[in-house]
Amino acid sequence: MVRQNKSDGAAEIAERAVEPPRPKKPPSWPYVLMLLAAWGVIFGGIFFSRFLSELPDVNSLMANGPSRDVTILDDRSRLIARRGLTQGVLVEVTTLPSYVPNAFIAIEDRRFRSHLGVDPIGLVRAAMENAKSGHVVQGGSTLTQQLAKNLFLVPDRNFRRKIQEAMLAAYLESRYNKDQILTLYLNRVYFGAGVYGIEAAAERFFGKHASELSLPEAAMLAGSVKAPARYNPISDPDASHDRASVVLMAMQEEGYIDEATRLDADHTRARIVRGTATPSSGYFADWVMGQITGYIGDPQEAVIVDTSFDLDVQELAERAVTAGLREDGEKLNASQAVLVAMTPDGAVRAMVGGASYSQSPYNRATDALRQPGSAFKAFVYLSAFEHGRRPSDVMHDGPVDIRGWKPEDYEGKYRGDISLREAFAHSSNSIAVQLTQEVTPKAVARTAKRLGVETPLQAVASLALGTSVVTPLELTAAYAPFANGGLGVSPHGIVRIRSKSGKVLWQRTQSDASQVIAPENLSQMTELMREVVLTGTGKAANLGDRPVAGKTGTTQDYRDAWFMGFSADLVCGVWIGNDDNSTMNKGTGGKLPARIFHDFMASAEAGLPVRPLPGAQIGAPAPEAPQQEQSDQPQTAQKQPAKKPDNFQQLLDRLFGT
Repeated sequence: MVRQNKSDGAAEIAERAVEPPRPKKPPSWPYVLMLLAAWGVIFGGIFFSRFLSELPDVNSLMANGPSRDVTILDDRSRLIARRGLTQGVLVEVTTLPSYVPNAFIAIEDRRFRSHLGVDPIGLVRAAMENAKSGHVVQGGSTLTQQLAKNLFLVPDRNFRRKIQEAMLAAYLESRYNKDQILTLYLNRVYFGAGVYGIEAAAERFFGKHASELSLPEAAMLAGSVKAPARYNPISDPDASHDRASVVLMAMQEEGYIDEATRLDADHTRARIVRGTATPSSGYFADWVMGQITGYIGDPQEAVIVDTSFDLDVQELAERAVTAGLREDGEKLNASQAVLVAMTPDGAVRAMVGGASYSQSPYNRATDALRQPGSAFKAFVYLSAFEHGRRPSDVMHDGPVDIRGWKPEDYEGKYRGDISLREAFAHSSNSIAVQLTQEVTPKAVARTAKRLGVETPLQAVASLALGTSVVTPLELTAAYAPFANGGLGVSPHGIVRIRSKSGKVLWQRTQSDASQVIAPENLSQMTELMREVVLTGTGKAANLGDRPVAGKTGTTQDYRDAWFMGFSADLVCGVWIGNDDNSTMNKGTGGKLPARIFHDFMASAEAGLPVRPLPGAQIGAPAPEAPQQEQSDQPQTAQKQPAKKPDNFQQLLDRLFGT
């Protein structure tokens, strides 16, 4: 029995040894869900913190934003431009008529008062409409999301930005009430034409404060938010009015206005304030804007700038340039033109910085450095007269050789022994070079600088033919002393800068101008420049009974063509050429530039009394005009590579002067 028991026990033990382990009981689903939720909270917190750290600071949103509101007026207080008005004074929504905020709510976010920053219903509706149309026709962003979008420094269109936008919208809703959010939105939204905010838009488009907006005006502003460039009242008044009709209908549907009010507003045409500026007066406005900080620092308040500009004269200048390029630009292969007109004391009256400001706002009048060609010879001859030469002096117009450089007259034609008067009138290169060598290039450079050429000049032999670059504005100003009795001038456009309250912040004062041309030399130069328009290369600029004087200029290979001239009332400089410095088709200063000068001056001087030039010899007989047409295109039989400055040399001359 005992053995049997032992045997049975061993078998039982062996049976237990081979018994497979029982499977573990799987964890319950609540436990799994809790674990996933915990990890979700951890990763979600990290994810949220990462994006939250990149959101902009919203603590100072209710403060006024920066604005450089500059109003630029001409000499008769007519509006030239309004620049820098990026944001007006912050306006509380509670100070506006109720229909103003309601117009924006009705067209942009009908559930604004009820959602928490993101509108799920609006998102679904927009998605369905977009799917039905096959492209994006509606957006689901709320006013709060639009405000959040405007607060981002980098307006990227990606999923990351959309997440930040939604998060910031929710954050804004938790920090501000609905009226405050609407206030922030109306003061930050872009309305087109360079203005942000309801106050700036009301002033820019309607000439009034936001609190004075009418219902039709409010509807136009609310409608422009969708596409500011297209729907702003100035860009397209008809499109803006049609869009306002959509806004008014939305307001009626939401119960903000009744049908009678909608119909009355829809049939009322808002009066849009338009500037009196001409298409290309922006060149002058840009030039003025660049000078304001030099006079009053960075303006922290709205300022008004009174200028010497005359919009009527500017219109005549633009008309002359446009007509000239239209008639001869293609034939001459000239795509650009500049015209600068100023009074003899340097006050700029008109500035055309290119063929079209809308196509190219680059101001060639103030910024383009071009070779003046023979227009520079005025400084050569003045230097010669200051060293004892006289207009009646006779020199030999023939080939010259200056260390291998052999400049030629136009088409290689020389006149032999001629007076300086005739040499200047017909733009002899040979005699100009001889005179420069006689008085030295440095003396000529000093004369040009004394009269107003500020760009560093290369005092080399070729300076006689205008190979050093200048801007059209400074060259025109350098001719002003010939028109004002020999006084140096500084070209200027700003007369006074004042605050909107009337406080004068800066005002130009009459300064004692220095005498830069002696009376005797002025008389001699006037005689020569009168000869240019009577018998020489600038006959196309002649105004008949009204005395004018000037000088043509054409550079090597016809890359630049000029006419610089003046009457007793105006100094005018004209340049034509191409931005890429390509050659024209024999475009000389005596052709299109002289004709543009003539057409502009004839219209600008109309009605003004005829007055003699300050330096003219009254009663001097006018020489008989020759039959052959002349030009002053400098020709070179042999180039002078050793004397031609390279870019490095030009840089040294700019840095240290010559």
